[in-house]
Amino acid sequence: MGNRKRRLVMVVSLVALLAGLASPVWGAPETNPQSTVSQIHIVQWGENLTLIARRYGVSTTAIAQANGIANPNYIYAGQRLVIPTGSTSPAPPPSGSTTTYVVRRGDTLSGIAYRFGTTVNGLVSLNGLVNPNLIFAGQTLRVPGQGAPSQPSQPAQTCVYVVKRGDNLTRIALAYRTTVWAIAIANNLANPSFIWVGQRLTIPGCSPSSSPTPTPRPTTPAPGPTVSPTPTAKPGPAPGTKTPEYGVHTFMWWNGEHRDRDAQLAKDAGVTWVKEVFPWKNIEGAGKGIFDWSVADQLVQILNDRGLKIIARVDFQPIWARADGANNGPPDNYIDYGDFLYAMASRYRGKIHAYEIWNEPNLAREWGGKAPNAAEYVALLRVAHRGIKQADPNAVVMTAGLAPTGTGLPHAIPDAQYLREMYQAGAKNYFDVLGVHAPGYKAAPETDPAEVANNPALGGRRFFCFRRVEDLRQIMVQNGDAGKQMAVLEFGWTSDPRPGSPYQWHAVSEETKADYIVRAFQWARDHWSPWMGPMTVLSIADVKWTEADEQYWWAITNPDGTTRPAYDALRNAPK
Repeated sequence: MGNRKRRLVMVVSLVALLAGLASPVWGAPETNPQSTVSQIHIVQWGENLTLIARRYGVSTTAIAQANGIANPNYIYAGQRLVIPTGSTSPAPPPSGSTTTYVVRRGDTLSGIAYRFGTTVNGLVSLNGLVNPNLIFAGQTLRVPGQGAPSQPSQPAQTCVYVVKRGDNLTRIALAYRTTVWAIAIANNLANPSFIWVGQRLTIPGCSPSSSPTPTPRPTTPAPGPTVSPTPTAKPGPAPGTKTPEYGVHTFMWWNGEHRDRDAQLAKDAGVTWVKEVFPWKNIEGAGKGIFDWSVADQLVQILNDRGLKIIARVDFQPIWARADGANNGPPDNYIDYGDFLYAMASRYRGKIHAYEIWNEPNLAREWGGKAPNAAEYVALLRVAHRGIKQADPNAVVMTAGLAPTGTGLPHAIPDAQYLREMYQAGAKNYFDVLGVHAPGYKAAPETDPAEVANNPALGGRRFFCFRRVEDLRQIMVQNGDAGKQMAVLEFGWTSDPRPGSPYQWHAVSEETKADYIVRAFQWARDHWSPWMGPMTVLSIADVKWTEADEQYWWAITNPDGTTRPAYDALRNAPK
């Protein structure tokens, strides 16, 4: 599957998640520890700066200046705003003294500087920050002065609630007089829409002896101001949704005359997700901030019209973004990628449901020809996560699917090793769903990786099978990410019969491919629910493919739009 990517460069990459949001618990706002003349407000869904300013009796200009906001129209749910409510300034800290501050979700360097009565430049200099726009939750900053910001009060007591059939987090929160986000944060839930029967939830701020049973229609809502929620898409499964969700790859970007045909093929197959490439260089290729959305607009409209949810794989940097001119590598300035994703997620808020951040970065050829580096990828993931969530908090941020490989540096890093290194670099805070690639190679989908490792005819390595996914899942669990879903962003079997092809050794017949694909979905449903989200199979064929192209043999349709046995089996499979 690794070599296949050299030519399969157009393959694209559930949850409606809000992993970047801070808990929006209403109540007394936090006070500035340096002064009694400011408060902290956590931005809620549907709010704008005008509404917030009116609530506190201050001007939008005052809030913008206090938080270093260049554009008053640009705030996001979960952002922490300093609200200046008095006329005096915070007292400066004692000269020469320092303290430390642990960054919380929604913090900005300008907001921290204001709260401590210092400057952004002072914090940058003291902490050796390269980019003042890049700070992250959990980061420890040295701060001039002796004060320390007040921490939100924590509930003195908690209790445990076991999720029942028909529950959702909103009903549970109302029954316990708390908020969805308080429960989500207390349980480290990446997606508040995704809970399951039997799950044990910690409920903050309640007494174990007085735990109520949530009712289907609570009539007394928790106290708090009325906020008009922003309509948003909900790509993730609600309680009771069957998982995994069916998906397929399409290759419509460069095939304008066949987009409607291919989108309809996806719809008729009975899938609910489509993965498509949205090449950065084709949208912002003319220069930074110069966008051509024409193809993207058409693709999004075609898929939305058919009720298909979109996973957008976003890579292929513009020429101007990378000095060495590599075909597909991270930009020289990662902020350029974050800015692009902010623009994209702003334009397609609620229309593009998930974003895959790059593709197979554990391969040198997908990382600008340089040795792959998990820490560098996490840095890119971080700015991508920020840009997307600021524009569309409900959009799902998926990590790039990693190439299953045993090759080492400088050409590649094995997928399991790379994932461990991602977690070591702090990736946990910057994605909602872990993307994986799971080609089946020669083995049937039910085959245990241990069996594959002991059978040279099947490849003799654990990663040569569909169930490699389970090895990567264990790494997630070991790193405290059991509450997040995975998405198989690429899987299938090839029927490539070409002599000398590197894929011929694991080719299967078209009939076997059909059988294995249906069985793969069934295995996932029986063994990977509820932690498996969308699974996108290879593929609706590109109209230009011929038998000389290796990706032709992975497809489930022919380039002319006629179907193969695998498509027919997928269409007829119970879902």
